Amino acid sequence: MEPQHRDKLLARVQTLEADHQSILHSVYSAVAHGRFDEFAGLVTEDVELHITGMAPMDGVWRGRDAVVAATRKNFAMVDAQQPQIENMIAQGNMVAVLLNERGTFREDGRAYSVRVVQWFTFSGGKISRMDEICAPWR
Repeated sequence: MEPQHRDKLLARVQTLEADHQSILHSVYSAVAHGRFDEFAGLVTEDVELHITGMAPMDGVWRGRDAVVAATRKNFAMVDAQQPQIENMIAQGNMVAVLLNERGTFREDGRAYSVRVVQWFTFSGGKISRMDEICAPWR
């Protein structure tokens, strides 16, 4: 992830309510820095990940090991990521993040630009579900 975009992403997450802010900031930081073992400690054993709209990454994974492996694989597919958070909504045990992201696919150098909604559900101080919906953008 491009350092300046990573730093802006992490700074924006600081505006959430304390418990969710800390967890989500830690998740984004761990993944952005390639610390997937740390990421594993921030999700529940039965965590679920659902991604749609980003063809090479689309899928459904259940369980910590499967979700961490899918996340590691998906982030290895892209380069020069430039995520920008547009807005966040937090209510109860859920946080929704609206962002846009540009980057390239490592395999063929093809550029991508997507608008993304990430929906996080929290349970027991960890993330128990992540839903990500991507759509082409500009």
